[in-house]
Amino acid sequence: MNASSLGLRLASQLVSRPCLCAGATIRSVPLYTGTPLSSCVRIATTTTTKISISRTIWTSTFSKPSIESSSLPPKNASSPLSFIRSVSFNRRARASPRVRQPPPSLPAPREPTIAKPATITGAEQEAIRYTDYIRPEGSSSEDPLPPPPLSPTQKATSRYISLLGVIFAVVHILWWAPNLSGAAHQDTKATIGETGWFNKYVLPWREFNERWLTFDPATAFERLSLTPGPTTVPSEVRKEEAMFTRFTQFLLPAVSHAQLWHLSFNFFAMQALSPTIVRYYGFSRALIAYPIISILDFALVLAFDRFMNPYTNLDNTTSMVRYRETDPRVVKLRTGKPPTREVEEEHWWLGQHCRPAVGASGVLVGFLAITAIVNPMAKFELMFIPVGISVRTLFMGFAGMDLVGVGLGWEQVGNLGHLMGAVGGVLVWALWLRRVRLPDEVRRQLMMGLRRKKMGLD
Repeated sequence: MNASSLGLRLASQLVSRPCLCAGATIRSVPLYTGTPLSSCVRIATTTTTKISISRTIWTSTFSKPSIESSSLPPKNASSPLSFIRSVSFNRRARASPRVRQPPPSLPAPREPTIAKPATITGAEQEAIRYTDYIRPEGSSSEDPLPPPPLSPTQKATSRYISLLGVIFAVVHILWWAPNLSGAAHQDTKATIGETGWFNKYVLPWREFNERWLTFDPATAFERLSLTPGPTTVPSEVRKEEAMFTRFTQFLLPAVSHAQLWHLSFNFFAMQALSPTIVRYYGFSRALIAYPIISILDFALVLAFDRFMNPYTNLDNTTSMVRYRETDPRVVKLRTGKPPTREVEEEHWWLGQHCRPAVGASGVLVGFLAITAIVNPMAKFELMFIPVGISVRTLFMGFAGMDLVGVGLGWEQVGNLGHLMGAVGGVLVWALWLRRVRLPDEVRRQLMMGLRRKKMGLD
């Protein structure tokens, strides 16, 4: 018999016989056969003489092998097999998964309403927290859920919108001052005449509004001593006012609105754009960014007029007279023919030089440019329009419309001011806000949005 055969026989004998412990008497226990050798369970039994016997059984499962009843322990004795099995199984077992309750149903996102006809949705929205919608203790399931508490960002946004709204309203009341003053002194019209009544009670308020609440390059150049001023020497009061208006002409027109519809349109646009700026950069930075963009907007308009307008050296009075003479309706009444292309171009350039401009549209377009740069996934939702528009697409559309307006010579809208406001917003972001670290939650949401867009999920 060779060595390999002898080794196989010894191995089969060891498998078929119990393993002996030193000094122990063995009780033979028949084995469970007919199962492939795939796993091993160590079983220990105790005899009536309290001698420990251990043996190895090869089974494919952890099921109890069939043994003779004579080898079973007494009924009043605890089963060593169950004890060892419980110890072995508890070591490998894992904690049962906790039964999780389904999360409460969240309210639907707010849709644009009459109070807020335009909103921006996307990564700038704060994450919805389930803890905000937990039902308070002692309330029944039929009671409505309490409204979620306002976050610090939402409170800051409310303060920002309220502050600018109050400023818009107060400044707009000044535009009604000439009408209010004329109505209050209506009884004096019979004594001093309509001309005297107008010059005494209406005209001063109109001059006040044009001097403090409007902007035009011709007047700005005169205040900055870049072009000769009017021939009449101003009084001491006007000199002091000129010192103040030299700086306020870049700020006050950005919060001034001559028409009520203009004020409403810009206020609703501010409600849609300011939450993004406030959450990204904070209340203080958003409040400082507004006048900075306003100053850049008007400064760029001055630079454009200085280097591109052929009538930039004219004073305000002369340019205003020529502007009225080249009006298409005046030309048609005087000559009976429509104005030529050269006259229309002259009229437009003169209007850009001397026509007063007001409104917060330039600053708001700058805010729109910043939002389009930082959060390209944001969607602009408008009331009565079920499809959201990408903020980047909206910004490109506004910029394209303003370029077309400048090329065609539109005068109804300040297209040049909008374009310079967009450039001012980009400069503010590139020189200042780009270095500000966004909140971690915003950065995480922006990164997730970019990944979803890259994977084609949005």
